[in-house]
This record gives sequence, structure tokens and C-alpha cells, in this order.
Amino acid sequence: MFKVVLLTADYEGWWFFSDWQEHVQVTINCESYKEMELQYIKMCKLLDQKYKVKQTGKYGITSFYNTCDIRYCDDCDDDVQIYHTPLMLIDGKLCEEHVKYLNFLK
Repeated sequence: MFKVVLLTADYEGWWFFSDWQEHVQVTINCESYKEMELQYIKMCKLLDQKYKVKQTGKYGITSFYNTCDIRYCDDCDDDVQIYHTPLMLIDGKLCEEHVKYLNFLK
């Protein structure tokens, strides 16, 4: 099964902390790899318009954010940045081809 998900958390999505699936805000189920690619590109373009900053990390995964989008963290007694990270998943595992899609964001 092919999916595009949007992870919203107080860390960049490429870190894949143990609770990352709990932070999935949007899930788009796709019928094919091609549909997954198109949905991923569409989501990235929307996020690129909505958020002023983007940062690319491991696996070519890009996180989007605004510097004023923060949340208070009780555990760390401080404000933390909120990141929005689109991901492509195949059978629940990361599709590691995110890097080839970065050119459309330039």
C-alpha cells in the first residue's frame, strides 16, 4: 500500500522517534506509486506556500515551518518549534526517494 502522510511534531520528521506515527495529522492512501508521487509533490507545494522556512535532512526529507509556530513543552520547560513533514510510505515503511523531488521546490 502506498501512502503520503503529514507528520506534525516538535522535531523534524527525519528523526523518526519511536512515537512518530502518533504525530501523523493527514494520511492519503494511494493506488499506485505514481499517484503517491503526485500526492507528495502536491502536498509539498502547498506546504511550501504556507510556511516560510524549509529544511532538508536525512533521506532528503524536507520539513516546513514558520519561526512563530511554537508550542510550550512542559517536560523541557521551554517553547519548541513545530515542524510539518510530508513523507511517502510503502507498506508502512519510508520510501527513501524524497531527495529526487526537491527540485520542484526551488
